[in-house]
Formats: sequence, C-alpha cells, structure tokens
Amino acid sequence: MNLYSLTRRFPTEKAALDHLVRTRWPKGVRCVVCDHGKCWPIESTNKTGGPRRLFQCASCKFQFSATTGTLFHDSHLPLTKWFAAISLMSDAKKGISASQLGRHIGMTYKTAWYVAHRIREAMREARDIQMGDPDTTVEIDEAYIGGRIRHKGSKVAKASKTMVIGLAERNGRVHLESMSNRKLEAIRPVLEAKLAEDTKEVVTDGNPTYKRLIPREKHARGNHAKELAERVWTTTQTVENAFSLFKRAIVGNYHKLSPWHLDRYMREFCWRYNRRSMQASIFEMALTSMVSRTPLPYKTLVAF
Repeated sequence: MNLYSLTRRFPTEKAALDHLVRTRWPKGVRCVVCDHGKCWPIESTNKTGGPRRLFQCASCKFQFSATTGTLFHDSHLPLTKWFAAISLMSDAKKGISASQLGRHIGMTYKTAWYVAHRIREAMREARDIQMGDPDTTVEIDEAYIGGRIRHKGSKVAKASKTMVIGLAERNGRVHLESMSNRKLEAIRPVLEAKLAEDTKEVVTDGNPTYKRLIPREKHARGNHAKELAERVWTTTQTVENAFSLFKRAIVGNYHKLSPWHLDRYMREFCWRYNRRSMQASIFEMALTSMVSRTPLPYKTLVAF
C-alpha cells in the first residue's frame, strides 16, 4: 500500500485504531490475559486529544488496549505515523534508513531508529521454515559483509568483516544468516535447521566443507574460476544476486551496519524478498505480524 492510498484509507487516528482492532481480533475482542470473549469498551481521549480506547475484561477485570502486548506496546507515536512507517519499510526494495524515515514522517532519529527496529522485528520468518522441497534446487554460498580497511592487509580487512551464509531457492525464497566462520561446526547447524532433507538438488561453490554435509547424489559443485573465464555464472547466481542486492542496500541506504544488528537487517531483507510478488497485501502482512509478536523494549534492543 503506497502512502497516497494509506492516507485516503486512514485519514484519522480513529480510522487507524479501528483497523488495528479488527486486525488483532478479527472475530471479536478477547482478553489478553485470560482470553475471555466478553470485554467492555472504554473510550476517552489521551493527553493530546486523540482517541483512547481501552477494553475491560468481564471476567478478570483487566484493562488493556489494542496495542497491549504487541510491538506497538508503550508507544506514544500516533498510529497514522506507525502505519506510514510500516508502508515505507514494506515497499522499499532495498530498505530505508532511520534518518530518511524520520524525515518523511517527522520523528527524531532515535524514535525513527526504534520504530524501524520494531517493524524489523515483525519482518522475520518463523523459525521452523526450511528451504527446498522435492521439486526445488537450493543454492548455498557465503559472503563477507563490512567496510573496507585500507593499508592494513587482506587478513586484517577480512577479520573485520562479518561472514554471512545464504540459502536461496531458484525462483523462490532466500535466507541469510551471520556465522562466526566457514568451518564445518559453524555451517552444520544452519543447514540442519534451514535446509529440507527432501530437497531436489543443492548447488554450492568449491568449498570442500559442503562435501561432508550434503549427500553426494544431491550435491552439485560449481567452479567459479571456470565460470569467470567463460563469462557464464550459473551455479550460485540466485544467492549471489541476493547478496548483491543486500550489499547495495548497505551502500545506498544504511552506509554502515553494526554487527550486533546485522541479522535483524538481513531478516527484514529476506522477509520482503520472499514476498516480492505479494505487494498488494504486504502492508497487511506486516501489520498482522506487528500485533502477533511480543514487545521489544528499548533496553533489550541496545543490550549488547
């Protein structure tokens, strides 16, 4: 949903709040503590004069709002601004920086950064989702994310970067995840968690580690040196394209990413990439995820 359609659909804070209530409880409001189905609405105004809607459970008497226990929890930002931020982050193919988000919506950098990370928390796949199936080929490769260090030597420059492993289905989904190194003990847990056992074929580069992790009958190894000489890049082109797109996002938008938050940015990228053909409903998907996940306190976000 673009910003023009968003402002026409939710012109007021009340319209946005009504939609949030319907999104969280499509079959009617239920208590967030005891899950009782009968709750009394309590309507008033907040300190700024906007609508303040609470619900009181008829059973346990607990009072709550549509944002209680969600990623909107304890936020004083108007929902219309939240919706605009979700729309911008959902539609941005290469992401959007906190500075640009703050300029578009009218927020300080700190607020925009916190809002972006809470939306980013909603933009992540379920932990049990795996890549591949009996009809799909999965490509696996690694990349190094980080800035340049001049005049220090290749070993120092490489040590300053973060290694990332990527799994990409041809014409399908992608998964990016940071790792400590490219050794067997680091790669094995990722493949066990994210690569389906019945995958049709697994394509990698010449890294010998994969020979010990992937059955020989399913494993296809590429030769990048030969491909470069013949100017034909076929084996891991899909996952390499995903790496390239993510790196363009860093160069063009973020400029610099902290290693502590790198996985959050990659999860956002993968979530949006995997829904690239669902642009008409991607805003609603993100909003549904926002009200389905638990709060992300600021102290938790910066505790590293």
